[in-house]
Amino acid sequence: MKIGFPRALYYFEHFPFWAGFFNYLDIEVVTSPSTHRQIMDEGLKKASDETCLPLKLLAGHIRFLKNVDYIFLPRIVSVEANTYTCPKFLGIPESVLPAVPEGMNVLTVTLNWRNGKRQVLKELEVLGSQLGKSKSDVRKAFRAGLECQHKYQDSMGAGWEFEKSLRESNQPSIIKKPKDGGLNPDKERLRIALVGHSYLTHESYANLNLLNKLREKADVELVQNVNSEDVESHLSELRKKIFWSHSKQIFGAGKKFVLDQKIDGIIYLTCFGCGTDSMIQELVSRKARENHKPYMVVTLDEHSGEAGLVTRLEAFLDMVERRRAHEGYVSTYGKCLDRDSNAL
Repeated sequence: MKIGFPRALYYFEHFPFWAGFFNYLDIEVVTSPSTHRQIMDEGLKKASDETCLPLKLLAGHIRFLKNVDYIFLPRIVSVEANTYTCPKFLGIPESVLPAVPEGMNVLTVTLNWRNGKRQVLKELEVLGSQLGKSKSDVRKAFRAGLECQHKYQDSMGAGWEFEKSLRESNQPSIIKKPKDGGLNPDKERLRIALVGHSYLTHESYANLNLLNKLREKADVELVQNVNSEDVESHLSELRKKIFWSHSKQIFGAGKKFVLDQKIDGIIYLTCFGCGTDSMIQELVSRKARENHKPYMVVTLDEHSGEAGLVTRLEAFLDMVERRRAHEGYVSTYGKCLDRDSNAL
């Protein structure tokens, strides 16, 4: 049996669990190829115009799943107590059904950790019965999946290459502990925090290879590099709890980066039309202004161009580097900012 898994959206956060789960059940998981122009074009045709870019990419990846028995589209309601996932997760699979090739079967399951581990396991047992697997096998596969997911989370994203082939990514041994925090020990390099959803920061085609471009010029910290304890500790001052799990993680990590004196600047990566980011980005930007931390927002959609992104990125890094060199003096007139130049 072969199950197709789209390489989009929840792939970048929850694939370790599903890889371990299905691998234990001896079910082959076939992922769609890395995003390219044809995938995006197919997604734009099949997804609603009102949806965000990640959901359009998901629709495109569904179109490129070939020679599989099922396309797997889980409905992930909640991943922890007292939270919900983004509404785009709640609407799957119905919101992307028009993208499913004619005659292709869809396999789905509802995961809601708000209802407790026992209920999640019951839902997975129903899924297993559809695949001809016993309850005992499903329970063992569930534990195997959790082990893979915990190893990924404990590594804080370091050592996991999502763009590797399925054969490699199905092996839990590739999930390794980070070395030296995953950062270059060279203290002269800038340290930039890239804040945003994992399905944007790791989606190299949609974000115009932003992460690799940034790593060429600076050491980069991601939201995934911040552990859950640090995230929770930076949420305490909020008057009301954030009930979106991804947004809670982004704000907690973003605030930590704002207060970290070793972080020279913050880039918030978002996509046009993201409802949760419209609130969380404003909260993070306020914290950045209060603490005089260099901050830039990059908004993506299907029309984003690489030339404009590169220009903005270079200008931002130049500004951050000059600010660090001149100890925060950023006056736009008056004293010369560059003592070795007569340009001003």
